[in-house]
Amino acid sequence: MLLDSLQDLLETLCSYNTIDITHTFEKDEYPIASVCCLKDTSTIQVTMFETQSIEQYENIKEAAMAIKKLMN
Repeated sequence: MLLDSLQDLLETLCSYNTIDITHTFEKDEYPIASVCCLKDTSTIQVTMFETQSIEQYENIKEAAMAIKKLMN
């Protein structure tokens, strides 16, 4: 997935930050991370399934780069 496409997806997710929406990313049909925008904020939360670690990003580009790195 291209970085621009990831950024567009995250921007869309944040534009609906008044409701709970979660997007799951897969690699080779295996879920690797879920992403949501925290309610009433522009904070993007990325949960990595393998480690169950959670990262939060205030910047869409940084979040997109982190997700792209997970997918490679």
